[in-house]
Amino acid sequence: MKFDFSPYIAIQVREHDKAVDFYKRVLGMEFIDSKGNDTYLNKDGINFVFEKVESAGAVFFEFRTDDLKEARKALESEGCKICQEYNEHSIMFSDPFGMNFHVWEEGAFPDNP
Repeated sequence: MKFDFSPYIAIQVREHDKAVDFYKRVLGMEFIDSKGNDTYLNKDGINFVFEKVESAGAVFFEFRTDDLKEARKALESEGCKICQEYNEHSIMFSDPFGMNFHVWEEGAFPDNP
């Protein structure tokens, strides 16, 4: 099992349209795509995913792995908690030190922007 930094940072926001406008207009992020509640922007090779949520938001760094089942076992054994489980290939975690991250299985999302 391996963990590779995925060049994505997911940001949960309540005022999605205003946030996307701000990051495009003020910080010069480039629009890439929009799917469901997610808008994908890019700045200097880093992908940002703005996710529309109703409650307080969080920032999640992203890591891809070649084996999510093994990664989940390893992370939970080290005190990481699951924040959200999207499916068998995509889980949000919070570590014991305050960092939030999304771990997804390599090859599971071939059309990932």
